[in-house]
Amino acid sequence: LDLAILHFFNQTLASPALDILTHVLTTVRYWFPVYVVGGVFLISRYKWRGVRILIAALLLITATDSLANYIIKPGVNRPRPCATPSFSRRGASPTMQGVVDGQHVVPWIRLPEGERWDASFPSSHALNNFAIAAFFVTLFPKKRNACWLFAVAFLISISRIYEGVHYPSDVAGGALIGTFLGLAFASLF
Repeated sequence: LDLAILHFFNQTLASPALDILTHVLTTVRYWFPVYVVGGVFLISRYKWRGVRILIAALLLITATDSLANYIIKPGVNRPRPCATPSFSRRGASPTMQGVVDGQHVVPWIRLPEGERWDASFPSSHALNNFAIAAFFVTLFPKKRNACWLFAVAFLISISRIYEGVHYPSDVAGGALIGTFLGLAFASLF
């Protein structure tokens, strides 16, 4: 099922227009203006509470990103579908080292953004974005416009499958973990 869904997004839907769209969706530097505007809005609208919310959101992202990259990914150590097993890859997981065949883990993978060699599970993009969406939706339950954050998190997460750098289960795992952490963080806040 993982490979069938990966094939659908990575191969069946492939197009130059979607390559551009997914590049924008998945590249953090394009989102910085949105983050700045969101931060300014929080502070201008909610004053000191907005500052506290912004600091909490930054702490949440730091926590979720650190959890994914320093604990879960090394612990699970799942190779990405786009990785090329090889002796020479720095940072390649130990399970991938020693295999030299020149093939990607998934041989038919299409890579509009290039190859990655670090561990795959969970998707940090999914984890971080679903955590933030859950955090803000929980803080502002009467604001229906906060729910659009889940749609954005979903699109960013799907772009990782489209680009061939994550399996769908990596994204689903990241979304579930992120949602749980976002809810927990909001309740602590």
